[in-house]
Amino acid sequence: MEAAVKKGVFSTGLKKQKEKYLLLFIVSFVIMMLSFLPRMIMNGGIFTYYGDFNSQQIMFYQHAHDSVQAGSMNWDWGTDLGSSFIGSYSFYLLGSPFFWLTTIFPSSFVPYMIPWLLALKTSVAAVFAYAYIRRFVKDPSACFVGGLLYGCSGFQIYNVFFNHFHDATAVFPLILIGFERLVVDNKKGGFALAMAISAIVSYFFFIGECVFLVVYFFLRCTDKDFHITFKKFGWLIFEAVLGIMLAAFLFLPACMDIIENPRLNERLWGMDMVVYNESVRIPRIFQAFFMLNDMPARINIFDSDRARWASMAGYLPLFSVAGVIAFMRTRKKHWLNKAIVVFMIMACVPILNSSFVMFNASYYARWYYMPILLMCLMTAKVVAENKDDLKKGFWPVLIVDAVLLGIGLLPKDVDGKIVFGKMAKYPELYYIQFIVTALMLAMLAFLIYVVGHNDVAEWMKKFRLNYKRVLCILTSAAVGICMFTCVVYGSLQTEAPRDYIDRGINGADNMDMELLEKQSSYYNPQNNFYRIETSPDVDNWCMFWGLSSMRCFHSVVNTSIMDFYTKLGQTRDVASRIETKLYALRSLLSVKYYFDQTPLPQGASPESPGNLIGFKYVGKQNGFRVYENQYYIPMGFAFDNYVTEKDMELRTDINKAEMLSKALILDPSTAVKYSDYVEHFSFMPSDFGAAAYMQNCSDRRANSCKVFQHDTNGFQAKIELSSKKLVFFSVPYDKGWKAKVNGKDTEIIKVDYGFMAVPCDEGVSEIHFTYRTRFFAEGLIITSAGIVIWTAYVVWFRRKDRLALSPAKKKRSPGGNDSDTDDNVNTEENTDTNSGGMFDDIADIDDIDDIDDIDELSQIEQLDETADKDELEQLDSLDADTPQTTQKGTDE
Repeated sequence: MEAAVKKGVFSTGLKKQKEKYLLLFIVSFVIMMLSFLPRMIMNGGIFTYYGDFNSQQIMFYQHAHDSVQAGSMNWDWGTDLGSSFIGSYSFYLLGSPFFWLTTIFPSSFVPYMIPWLLALKTSVAAVFAYAYIRRFVKDPSACFVGGLLYGCSGFQIYNVFFNHFHDATAVFPLILIGFERLVVDNKKGGFALAMAISAIVSYFFFIGECVFLVVYFFLRCTDKDFHITFKKFGWLIFEAVLGIMLAAFLFLPACMDIIENPRLNERLWGMDMVVYNESVRIPRIFQAFFMLNDMPARINIFDSDRARWASMAGYLPLFSVAGVIAFMRTRKKHWLNKAIVVFMIMACVPILNSSFVMFNASYYARWYYMPILLMCLMTAKVVAENKDDLKKGFWPVLIVDAVLLGIGLLPKDVDGKIVFGKMAKYPELYYIQFIVTALMLAMLAFLIYVVGHNDVAEWMKKFRLNYKRVLCILTSAAVGICMFTCVVYGSLQTEAPRDYIDRGINGADNMDMELLEKQSSYYNPQNNFYRIETSPDVDNWCMFWGLSSMRCFHSVVNTSIMDFYTKLGQTRDVASRIETKLYALRSLLSVKYYFDQTPLPQGASPESPGNLIGFKYVGKQNGFRVYENQYYIPMGFAFDNYVTEKDMELRTDINKAEMLSKALILDPSTAVKYSDYVEHFSFMPSDFGAAAYMQNCSDRRANSCKVFQHDTNGFQAKIELSSKKLVFFSVPYDKGWKAKVNGKDTEIIKVDYGFMAVPCDEGVSEIHFTYRTRFFAEGLIITSAGIVIWTAYVVWFRRKDRLALSPAKKKRSPGGNDSDTDDNVNTEENTDTNSGGMFDDIADIDDIDDIDDIDELSQIEQLDETADKDELEQLDSLDADTPQTTQKGTDE
């Protein structure tokens, strides 16, 4: 009987089941695109969403695309006040193969490509998940379901908001596939390659994936069929390190840049390590897996202002956690059960949850996609092995959903009146969640109690249907409904999308900066660098326009920028949004124009720029009122005065900003060192105010660079001074900068908390700054060494495997025993876990050598057809629910 199972049912004796990689790719791609389609039609082909998608994702793709095509991949002058291009964009997109697809197309194509690329990421995620699940599940239809659930889970739906998250989720299954192949199949090289791909795609998510992988390893060790030796463990460590070496060219400079970010230094302490400090956090975690998810910044039933963008979502369309609960109730000692328990505990304990983000105090659930893959595997195994088990999960899900949805209908006291159905903060979203979740429960009940009923099976045959085919159809429909409703709801949150497209994405067509410059009160073609600023409601639009701006919504910028704003009392965590009352900072940072579209107060004249002292109305462009800074200072200007941080301590934020137009901030030791260039200045009350500020700006302009030219590798400037001074540049300080003055290496002085200055003597000084991304060259060397090691490692073991297979071939005969004692051949205990998969087909060079054995194996398998008919009929009845291909019908 056992031999018949091994060689009769799952061999070529019965025709091999058709894999569903291509079908899954197409279905997941179409579902995602159908969700985008309504908004794309309304916008003429461009998909707009809301929040960060519009304020970051689209323009980051556009800006990075244009930078790559221009070869500007060193210092980026277009991100905030300037930052390392690799440091700023390796978090968002620089390691993404999907982003690099855009670089072969013109710039104007990029906004139109983003929804297509997002759908492509979804399809890739689904296909790779299928490949992982296929190692554990025999039935391709069940793997199709598992892959589709992963690619279109609630986590994926939620994070349409964060387009770049989908890059990490798409490639994550490769790590687990590589892990399993190395330990179970003894296949070398794939794990290292998967680690490298994930580290390149996103260093942020890769760190969390390493934590997950460590836990996953120990969980797999609890499986009696998972055999790990010290030798295999050593290979795991070796390939993990080798993978990081392969990724070092991007991973190393990105990590070294972000490690100085002050946001990483926030930690949990005391009770915050073990208990969440808000009562709704734990209920929200469970809600995320049981019912249709909330949307970013739209926390609904369990209203909270915290963790609004934490990616707390994990709902599996149609099934919810019914498959997971059913699996846990019917396979109580399985390692996957332990995995779910462990990861649920980690989600509910703050310090364990934070381990996925380097123990940062900020709450994030952005690692949920990892256990979601295991949940999809559990669901796939249940529907593949015993569909009736779903009943054990359906009723718990129904009860919990009834409770969760019922909370939204609880009575509430509103202005002394008792009202019902007002618990949800966003009623329209609550009704969508209620209807869709209820519909999913109804569809699941239909699948379990109607489609799964034996009497219905005979009726379905008339329509060439079976349980697994209907299962795939229902899952696809459920995924489509959840995706469509959430994406369309999110896209409707955008106000005036056509205006965003016309004046934002295509705004450069409506602007004539050359005209403004020629009309400017200060215009110097040899030093025409300037920054702009915009009103608060148009974050990052300047990137579409190709202009540098002091206003920027970007989480990963040079740390000197954060230090500067923080010292001046301005919050700088995810954005540079400086209060207009700090008017003096505009001139210090060479801001020349202010674009304003905020509604004017009743009776106000457009000539009035509000708190922006010194700005003059010069016209209207692209629907904005444009104001020019009459006290604009060109980039690069000299100081002969300084103050210390101690002098700044007791000043107001406005006074601090005014002081910076008169004196540099130096630490005492630097002040002593350059006492020939600057002298200490003691501020008096008369040194503050608008009049003093305007005089300071005039003095700085009189001592500014007559020549300033910049590119991605640095800048050159020329200045003529009547005496020794320190020449200041409002370029963020970075250790990657080197400077020369008149051809001699010169120390770069860190001033004003985060900018740069160099000493210049009397007369003409030619200044040359060069920038090199730190650790990029070192990372490139490490990557080159990694490629050599990986190639030699893989070639050596593939050659060794071929030599080991050759004697085995000679000993085989058509009538002999075809069992193989080689480590690379799956033993009976892991036959189920290696039943096929795309990764197996594309990863093994040595598998080609086994083609010669197919004829011999086929001869052996022909003998199975003579097996006892009663046993075969019994097997057929046991496998009746498993789709099997025939000459006339194929399960698709």
